[in-house]
Amino acid sequence: MTERPKIKVQIEWGDIKHTVEGDLETVVQEVMRFAAQVLPNYSLASKLTFSPDYSSMVDDLSETVKLTPEGEAVFLKPEMSAEQSIALVLLATRVAHAVGTRPSVDMSPENISKAIGKSVKTVRNTLAMMGKTGIVERTNEGNYKLSMQGIRKSHEIARGVTARAAASQPETKVTAPG
Repeated sequence: MTERPKIKVQIEWGDIKHTVEGDLETVVQEVMRFAAQVLPNYSLASKLTFSPDYSSMVDDLSETVKLTPEGEAVFLKPEMSAEQSIALVLLATRVAHAVGTRPSVDMSPENISKAIGKSVKTVRNTLAMMGKTGIVERTNEGNYKLSMQGIRKSHEIARGVTARAAASQPETKVTAPG
């Protein structure tokens, strides 16, 4: 098994120097803590800033979408609406890109259709509607990707699916021998 790559960041702010090394998530968290200490207003501003949490997205998406080793999405819930299906597949694509298993964050309508099992016409019509509401953006190549608003909304959908799946699990009851 290959070791995950490490990242090293050195910050210099006036006379203050700070170096962090480790996996991406740890380094980002440490840089944020450092910034909050050095720049008190940064702490306030960061509470108002949306920053995708890819590690929680992976957990929340695991009920609905799996990724092939090549970074292609395989949708597991064909009963979902076209809009929700597209949102979740594009979110999985975004996450796959963030973790380095996919070269881009966008997908063609044909590939989305293949991933979710709905017709290309349905996908195109739904993408047009999602574009009007600001959930997706069309790239210059004619592909589609989630907007920041779309990432947030898609993660909410994934969280809802995960919560429903957890609630439907049968409760295990342990009784003492009597």
